[in-house]
Amino acid sequence: MFQPYHARVAWRFSFLLSALLLLMVACNNDDDDQVPEQVFSVKLTSNTTFGNILTDGAGNTLYYFTRDVAGTSACSGNCAAVWPIFYTTPADMKLGTGLKADDFATITRADGSLQTTYRGWPLYYYAPANSAGQNVREKPGETLGDQVANKTWFVVKPDYTVMLATTSVLDKSTNQTSTQNFLVDPQARTLYIFDRDNRLPTTLPTNCTGGCINAWPVFYTDKLVLPSSLKASDFGAITRTDGPNGTTRQHTTYKGIPLYYYTPDGTTRGKVEGHGVKTGQDPWYVANP
Repeated sequence: MFQPYHARVAWRFSFLLSALLLLMVACNNDDDDQVPEQVFSVKLTSNTTFGNILTDGAGNTLYYFTRDVAGTSACSGNCAAVWPIFYTTPADMKLGTGLKADDFATITRADGSLQTTYRGWPLYYYAPANSAGQNVREKPGETLGDQVANKTWFVVKPDYTVMLATTSVLDKSTNQTSTQNFLVDPQARTLYIFDRDNRLPTTLPTNCTGGCINAWPVFYTDKLVLPSSLKASDFGAITRTDGPNGTTRQHTTYKGIPLYYYTPDGTTRGKVEGHGVKTGQDPWYVANP
């Protein structure tokens, strides 16, 4: 049946309008299906140099200070101007994938302000002085603060297996105190070396056994995640024969020398009771890098 021209035009217009409305509805449905991007307080950010590191939600790098080994902040005054604190209230803390709430806590600084910690280490930003002498925080994605101040500042990684600490240490053999930079485990427990291992390098697995090894337990990690100033090639392992029920076990070495804990240190962060203690004629020292 033949339709007048104006009827055909009206039908085509109606068809096009219906199609347009359907397209608009489909687009709206697509928008409804989109999940809004999550805003995190702290997240893991992939870095080409360091791998996964902790940043805030905007991608600003977070750092730890080796002098904070005891779990309190040793950065105040001029230091705090260069290293602004990071803080988020626990109620507002939103964590990215791979991070656990149990690893975060809050400390009260000497000036009464609050600061967020990660696995016991206070967290900071980096804000170096510009040419005008003003402290300006680095841009998101930058890691300019790593190894600053004689290698006492480092980016924060979620899986360090060895870290660095700096504190005042008493030498038990001389009764002299000095500032030492030394290796600690991820819980900030001090690691030591035995001078006998330097003196008798061919008998490393037997230089400390029996009662000695009860006082100086072995340190071992099968994975190396290190601050950037340490080299993986400096670490190795020896095989000991004094494992449970006569089995063998592994013992991590640093620059060829085995690493040990000291039982009186317990689990206290940064405690150093073994520096200068002697077993026989041979002293023990914190493991300096």
